[in-house]
Amino acid sequence: MHEIVTISIGECGINIGAQFWRDLCIQSDLSASGHSLDPIFSPPFHLFEEQLSSRFVPRTILLDSQPSALDNIRSTDLGFLFPPNAFISGNDGTGSAFGVGCYDLDLIQEPLQNQIRVQAEKCNQTPNFNIFHSLGGGTGSGTTSFVLMHLSDEYQTSVFNCSVLPEPDACVVSPYNCILGFNYLIQCSNAVQCIDNGNLMGQIKGVREINQYISSQLIDMFKTEKQWIPKYDKNAEYDQRHFYHSEAMWKGENVTSCPFSDTGAKVIHEIEFGSTTLYNSAEVARSIQQQLDRFDLMYKRRAYVYGHSRCMDECEYVEASERVHELLEIYENNGKNTLTTD
Repeated sequence: MHEIVTISIGECGINIGAQFWRDLCIQSDLSASGHSLDPIFSPPFHLFEEQLSSRFVPRTILLDSQPSALDNIRSTDLGFLFPPNAFISGNDGTGSAFGVGCYDLDLIQEPLQNQIRVQAEKCNQTPNFNIFHSLGGGTGSGTTSFVLMHLSDEYQTSVFNCSVLPEPDACVVSPYNCILGFNYLIQCSNAVQCIDNGNLMGQIKGVREINQYISSQLIDMFKTEKQWIPKYDKNAEYDQRHFYHSEAMWKGENVTSCPFSDTGAKVIHEIEFGSTTLYNSAEVARSIQQQLDRFDLMYKRRAYVYGHSRCMDECEYVEASERVHELLEIYENNGKNTLTTD
């Protein structure tokens, strides 16, 4: 059995993670502090660590560049569920700058790496990692990229990202953050479930309701031990790394179809992940293309680059654009092929 360590990064990732653990406790007959309400029933051990007095603690890390989102979690009843060392934060935000989130980590780098090691050593074997985050902000994109590089270098295991794509009217520099983050998702993540925030906001009203919806989908995927986890291969070509969506996640409703997804896009590849079907289709490519178009237009004019490129070299913009363009070419070519399934 591979245990799973979940890392929630940035305000969006932390709020999704908090809702995930709250809902999972309810389904597992645990109190908000992790104590078992039914001694006969055991929660999923691949997600929880059992401690004394029938208390179960999530295998998780909550990480942000500033303390406010973590303080909000601490102030709720759910704050007692997580051990104190699960909370890691800096003192200042990233200013929505990818480079600050990725490279300016003096306060959080060492405690983060130590806590990842501690969580891994508690597992029977090297765990798989789940990362919840948004691609629109400097922490969700930049710090997630740092974490992906660290996991790729130090742990021979699989990494699954639940990545929220920003809506069109998000922060003005969100296309930069999104595509720079995709550069590292392509290189370091074994599979990515893309969530188009703009699509969901059109179907579901309220941030809390969206988090609840995403949480219910994630629990369906991860509450059982038998999951499809892509085999770790650090040297795999990035066209072998897949970007998925579920119909429910994408459109805010429960629909499935094959070989064409309900969005009308031809399915290149599909997998059964827990009780959820994930599709790798051109619909994902369309959303990535929208972000890339905005990125290229802004960078051609060097719009906001001076303030955004702190702590990083401008060549990273060019590299990220080229790599995502290559990914989209792969989608275009594979879209002509026959549907394959695992």
